[in-house]
Amino acid sequence: MCPCLLYLLFFLCSHLLAGVVLYPCPKGCCCPHPGDLVLCESLGLLTLPRSVPLSTSVLSVARNRLCNVDNMFQPYSELQELSLGHNQLARFPRGLPSSLETLQLQENQITYITAGSLRQLGNLTRLDLDDNRIRAIQPGALLGLTRLRMLTLQGNRLSRLPANLPSSLTHLDVSENCISTLDLPSLGALVNLQVLKINSNCLRSIPERAFDGLSRLQSVELTNNLWVCECDIMYLYRWLLTDRIQMATDMICTAPLHLTQKLLLTLSVMAICPKLFKPVERMSSVNSTTTSGKVVESHVAQTTSASMLVSSNSACSVSSFKCRPSLKRSEPLHGNVSRSFSWSDQPTLQRLSYEDCLSLNVTSFMPQPTQEPYSPSPDKVHGCVKNSTGQQPEASATVVSNGSTTPIGLQITARTVLQSSDPVLIAVLAVLCVFTILLTLTVLLVLKNVLLRNLRVAPLPHVQGDAITH
Repeated sequence: MCPCLLYLLFFLCSHLLAGVVLYPCPKGCCCPHPGDLVLCESLGLLTLPRSVPLSTSVLSVARNRLCNVDNMFQPYSELQELSLGHNQLARFPRGLPSSLETLQLQENQITYITAGSLRQLGNLTRLDLDDNRIRAIQPGALLGLTRLRMLTLQGNRLSRLPANLPSSLTHLDVSENCISTLDLPSLGALVNLQVLKINSNCLRSIPERAFDGLSRLQSVELTNNLWVCECDIMYLYRWLLTDRIQMATDMICTAPLHLTQKLLLTLSVMAICPKLFKPVERMSSVNSTTTSGKVVESHVAQTTSASMLVSSNSACSVSSFKCRPSLKRSEPLHGNVSRSFSWSDQPTLQRLSYEDCLSLNVTSFMPQPTQEPYSPSPDKVHGCVKNSTGQQPEASATVVSNGSTTPIGLQITARTVLQSSDPVLIAVLAVLCVFTILLTLTVLLVLKNVLLRNLRVAPLPHVQGDAITH
């Protein structure tokens, strides 16, 4: 029984030490899967915590104050998902691991994308660059991303589509930019494209055969542009009428003056481009197009107000890169992400947010510190500083203990220890384990000696009598 007890103590100590030493959770972070999923959001970090395990596959350091993360994530060779959104990055990070499949860089201050920045990221399937200040993307910068499926560039300052986009794209979002023309070579290569969002730009028309090669296209958003309903828009008009009415039913004309505020698909061909008709056949064509226009009109929503239209028409200025007021989105970083998460699922940023992680810790009776969201002081604005020192900021977010009590039990104690990275606690735990093992060995040796003494056999009485007679 004693050897079994010794083995059990050794097993528990070794596993507790392995969980603390090999997979520590950085202070203030949330680690539902130690060593796999680490969420360090809203902590006011200026650099990456040193105790993040190198085996981490999903990492989020969003909503911090990171200014420069070049080569910071290069040692994480198993990293697959990385979120750097809502920071202060002025350029695309360098030295990212080639294992990355999802990269989120929304809400930063990136202005330019070079070809060298993405050269090593051939495994990327999703790239999120929403709400930056990107004015240009170097031609061919994205061409090497042969596995890229989703590219979002919403809310930037692009004046044209990026050149040489990878043919693997299925979702492309360039809404809320200042794009005034569509480049045919850029669109023609997107043979796998299914969703295209180019709404809230400065488009006046669509060039001929622009969408002819996009055979898999299922959804197009074209609203809130500066459509000129004249002969140049006839290609788009015909293309939308060929069983694609559901894609864009609220396209509003901004010119010419007599068609302002009119819905494009409610107009007749005669109204859009009168010169297409000869005087002889004008009457019959007008009747047929008027009938088709009435059919289309039943599928169209109500028009917007004249004031909104005039403001959008006058707001387009490519030189100042202010096409129109940005449509601020109210949803959070993970607003479109399903909140359901089970411990058996593969860890991913799309299933679990930082807030969900903290709530999971509470429901699992794990005393996880609650972290106050970072908010800069109103009278002090901290600028970007160099991260080469690797030191934490002095004014980091305050960690407040939730004061919850831990139920008695070995499993709950183990979970609690795994969430701590205090070196003093690690040392105390190691000393206790060694002391327990030595004490157990000492007790076993004492018991063994006592048993041996009790088992010694005394000489028999008759043997002693025979010896005396002789």
